[in-house]
Amino acid sequence: MKKYYPGAGKIKRWLLRLMAASLLLVCLVLLFYVLTKGPKNQYAKRDKLVSIRQQNGRFNFYKNGKPFIVKGGAGFTHIKELVNAGGNTIICWDTSRLENTFKEAAKNGVAVIIGIDIPGGDNTEFYSQDSNTNKLYNHYKQIVSRYKDEPALLAWCLGNELDMPLTFTTVPFYKSYNRLLETIHQADPDHPVSTSTINVAKRFIFNIRWRIPALDFICINTYNRIKSIETDLSLIKWFWNGPYLVGEWSPNGGWEASLTTWQAPIENTSTKKAQQYAEFYTKYIPRNDPRFLGSLVFFWGNRQEYTHTWYSIFNEDDTPTEALEVLNDCWKDTVTKHQSPRLQYMLVDKSGGDSNLIFEAGSTHQAAVYLEKPGAADTLVYQWQILKEDWQHWGLTWDNFKKPAVQMGLMTDSLQSEINFKAPAGKGPYRIFVTVKNPAGFCATANIPFYVVQ
Repeated sequence: MKKYYPGAGKIKRWLLRLMAASLLLVCLVLLFYVLTKGPKNQYAKRDKLVSIRQQNGRFNFYKNGKPFIVKGGAGFTHIKELVNAGGNTIICWDTSRLENTFKEAAKNGVAVIIGIDIPGGDNTEFYSQDSNTNKLYNHYKQIVSRYKDEPALLAWCLGNELDMPLTFTTVPFYKSYNRLLETIHQADPDHPVSTSTINVAKRFIFNIRWRIPALDFICINTYNRIKSIETDLSLIKWFWNGPYLVGEWSPNGGWEASLTTWQAPIENTSTKKAQQYAEFYTKYIPRNDPRFLGSLVFFWGNRQEYTHTWYSIFNEDDTPTEALEVLNDCWKDTVTKHQSPRLQYMLVDKSGGDSNLIFEAGSTHQAAVYLEKPGAADTLVYQWQILKEDWQHWGLTWDNFKKPAVQMGLMTDSLQSEINFKAPAGKGPYRIFVTVKNPAGFCATANIPFYVVQ
C-alpha cells in the first residue's frame, strides 16, 4: 500500500511554483541580456563611407555623407537597365561574378551589396570540423580584402536565410559566424554587415539579437508574406526595433502557388506577375516605416528556379518582360504606357493550368495563347517549347540550376499563337511554354504543366 504523508501535496505544489519562478527569472535575465547586449551607439557613427544613421526617428543608409534609399534587385546582370529603370543597387550572391559586377556597377553608378553564402546553424557536422570552418574563414577573408575598397560597395550580407538555433550552450556555428563577422568589421569598418531571414522569422531574429548583436541591420526576404510584414514587425518591436532592408521580394514564391495533383506549382503569366509586382510595391512594401532602408526585387536577370520564367524579369535571351516597365514606374513614381505584349491566358485543349492535365504518351493536343489586344498579333513572334520539369530542384534555392533540355520533334506550327503538339514518349511531369515577343523589344511568357502516363 502506498504510504501517505501529510503535507506532501503542499510541498509538491511549492516545489513546482519555485521551479516556475526560477524559470521565469532565468527568462527575464536572458531577455534583459538580449535587449541590452550589443555595440553602443552603433547608429551614431559619422566617420564611415557607408553608415546607417537614425535621425529624427528614421533610419537611412548614408553613402558618402548623403542619405541613400535602396531600390534594386538580386542578380549580377542588366545593370545598365537597372539604372535606366530608376534602380540604384544590386545584391550579388555569386562571388565568382563580383569582378564583372563591380566593373559594370562602377560604369553605371550602382551600389553593390556582396552576399556571402555560408552553411546555416542546422549544419552541425560542417561546423564541428575546424578544417571546414578554417577553409570558409580564409576564403571569405580574401573576398573581403579584395573588395572592401571598391567605391561601389554598399554593404555585406553574411549568410542567406540561415537557421539560427536557439540554445543556451556554446554552439560552433555562432562561434564561426561571429569570427567571420568580426573579421569583416575589422578589415572593413567603412561598410555595414547584415544577414537575411525568411520573412519576419521571430525565433531567428531573437537569436540574432542575442547571439550576433554586432550585426548592423537585417535583410528580410519575403514574397506573399510581405502583405503582413508591418504587422509581423510590430509584434517583435519589444525585443528588436532596428533597421531592415527587404532583401528579396517578388509576388508568389513557387512554394506559395496553387499545385496540381502531382504537386507541380502553377505559374502566372508574365502579365499577371507584372500586375502583382505593381500591387506588392505600392500596397505592401513598407516604404513609410522609419526603419525601412529600401528593397531588392527578385530576380533581376534570368534564373532557373521552378521554371526559367518564374522569377525572371528578363527572358533567357535578355529580352525584358513587363515587370521591368512596372518597376520603372514604381522606382520613379511615374505612370507610363507599357510596350510589352499583354496576355489574357493560355490554354491546352481549352483547359487552363489548374486543370490537372494528364496525357497518354504520344497523344496529340492543341495549345493556344490569347492576347489582351488581338489586333496586334500580326506583329508578334511566338516561340513554343516543351520541357521536362526541374522536379528534383523544386523548393530549393541558391544552387546553379540549369534549364532542362527542350523536348524536340513534338510540335508543328511552333511560330503561331495556336499550335498542335504531341505528348512526350517518356512518362513524368512536363510543361509547355510560350514566349511572345514584339518589335518594341519586350516579351511575355506563360506555361501550363501536364503529366504523361504510359
